[in-house]
Amino acid sequence: MTEPVENILDAVLVVVAFNEAERISDCLNALLGQETDQSYEVIVVDDGSSDDTVGIVTRIQDVEPRLNLVRHESNLGRGAARRTGQNAALARHIGFVDADIIVPPDWLQRCSDALGKYSAVSGVALPDGDAAVIWRIFSPSLRFRVGFSGITGNNVIFDADVLLEEPFEVQFTLGEDFRLSHRLMRRGYRLKTLADLTVEHREAKTYGKAIRYMWDTGIDATSHPFEFKIVRLADASWFAWIVGSLASLIASAVGAWGWTAGVLGAVGITVGTSLVYTISRFRFLPRPLRWIASAIGNVPLVAAYLLGRTWGLGVYAARKSVKSLYF
Repeated sequence: MTEPVENILDAVLVVVAFNEAERISDCLNALLGQETDQSYEVIVVDDGSSDDTVGIVTRIQDVEPRLNLVRHESNLGRGAARRTGQNAALARHIGFVDADIIVPPDWLQRCSDALGKYSAVSGVALPDGDAAVIWRIFSPSLRFRVGFSGITGNNVIFDADVLLEEPFEVQFTLGEDFRLSHRLMRRGYRLKTLADLTVEHREAKTYGKAIRYMWDTGIDATSHPFEFKIVRLADASWFAWIVGSLASLIASAVGAWGWTAGVLGAVGITVGTSLVYTISRFRFLPRPLRWIASAIGNVPLVAAYLLGRTWGLGVYAARKSVKSLYF
């Protein structure tokens, strides 16, 4: 039976979790402690965790009636988990908060108030995802930075009707929020990141896992310019890197200089790209030594992203070729 309109909640907040036992209790406590006049509930979508994520959520659920749990028996990925949360939510507004995000007490109220003018609203996560592991290890001074995608998936609240028209796509395990943001903007929806509303990002990837994540992100990002007919700074940076690196190596191949110089040239371009990235994420002052350490630590991460994008170009071309054979 359809829920009477007057009984529909103002908001349902969805937390997607995969092996988040170390962080999820702080996330949920922050969400359940919102200072707001909104009626709301929280849904945790456990995406096949193998740690104690479910046990922790269940124990909180025993004393908190506004908390609900939905489980995937296996790990289906972020896009599928977000869609599961969306489908389970019955409310005027549907929010998504990552399990490693701690929102301030006024997050829900401020985002909900802004939905009077916008279709989706986010706060600014500090540090942002790509810079989180470097910040945790070296503690450089963060540069305040509002993203360029309209909204961010790590903390966002939507008008529910918008998600009915443009839901999260279940097939994507990375970049599902970026894709949704651009689909919404392309359709004329107004999106907003509130520059004076910050949330705490407590990502805990190891350095090795962060390198793998950057590789995977690079592969995924390869298709973005083709999907959305846009060129972002990351796209331009990769293009400049691949052209410069290839030029240096080709010069070695034709005998303009030795292979050592060619390889060093490609490495130098990679280091330069990493330096630009570090400047965009962290301030040199007042912690210059930590900034220098961060710049060095960023080189393998940025290299993984650039190489991932290069590999992804071949993957994308192969997929297009296979698709053209059958469609």
